[in-house]
Amino acid sequence: MPSSERANLPRWNGHQRGFFEIWFLVVLDPGGDRAWWLRYTLFTPAPGSGGEPRATMWAAAFDCASSDRPAVALKAIHPVSAFTALPTGGVRIADSELTPGHCHGQVASGGHAIAWDLRFQGGASAPVRREPRGTAMLPLPTHVAHVHDDVIFEGTVTVDGERIDVKGAPGLQKHLWGHRRLEELTWLYCPRFREDEAARLEIMAVRAKRKRGHPQLTPIYLRTSDAEHTFHEMPHVLMSSVTSPASGELSFRAASATVALEGRAWCDPRTLVGYAYRDPTGWDVLVAQSDVARCEVQLFSRPHPFAAWRPTRKLTSTVGALEFHGPEAMPGVRYIPWDGTALEAEDAPGDAPALGTG
Repeated sequence: MPSSERANLPRWNGHQRGFFEIWFLVVLDPGGDRAWWLRYTLFTPAPGSGGEPRATMWAAAFDCASSDRPAVALKAIHPVSAFTALPTGGVRIADSELTPGHCHGQVASGGHAIAWDLRFQGGASAPVRREPRGTAMLPLPTHVAHVHDDVIFEGTVTVDGERIDVKGAPGLQKHLWGHRRLEELTWLYCPRFREDEAARLEIMAVRAKRKRGHPQLTPIYLRTSDAEHTFHEMPHVLMSSVTSPASGELSFRAASATVALEGRAWCDPRTLVGYAYRDPTGWDVLVAQSDVARCEVQLFSRPHPFAAWRPTRKLTSTVGALEFHGPEAMPGVRYIPWDGTALEAEDAPGDAPALGTG
């Protein structure tokens, strides 16, 4: 079994309490106007926190060119008995499956429906690493495997009866598991840039707890046709920063001794959708997401650490995914509550439960 398939094998042994496991895919139309996000999950509450174990299918479709349907987000809640670990190395939840190189499924709720049948190939045969070396060896509350990076999707997605042919769509697939959710996380993924076909950017800013003394870790990875810029490694990760100056917007900076970058990413606020993710102990983290984000990156260089920085090239992208995880609801974003299956009503934005309310 290839190492990428081994990385996708379930970590849940059928008995752990206080545990969650996630397999998700991001599929980005190369034109930048459309994207799809698919998520297969397991959840078991911690003892004494209430609730029942569940297996859940999540799906979102984004279309920034649509005035009446810029984003559709749904989920389907099943008993944990609906989950099956397949002998082929994949997983099944009810009638939805993720197997090596293929995924299919469907979710319907609130008068909307999303179905998909996609194949993917390319990328590395082994998981890639986008965090500092040695991180996987630490006793972290959440673990992540970048199982399939830089792959191409082909197939179909059907949104509210509209069948869409997916061709040459870049994307990825990740596998996460753990016993405690991160309280704060920001993620940006851009696999296409106009000026450089080989350029790829991924940024993650994480803080395990929103308490004094808990630092933010900000790994930034950029690959271009000229070089691989490993700002996600020590000590460069200590000189990286990510901020959100406005709702749905991200600013970032990173530097090594002789190379630096700064940039911003943003999305149309209408394309943001939200979800309440439950921690096994009972509190929620609120996630706002758009997979039709835009991005600009300016690169700088200097011949030695005492020289002045000079701009070298600019990269722009209309193909990207952007996520914000935190304890508060983002203004103007509608959320799917933890026990809900569709977005809240238009006239009730920001009413999702806050962190700690369970």
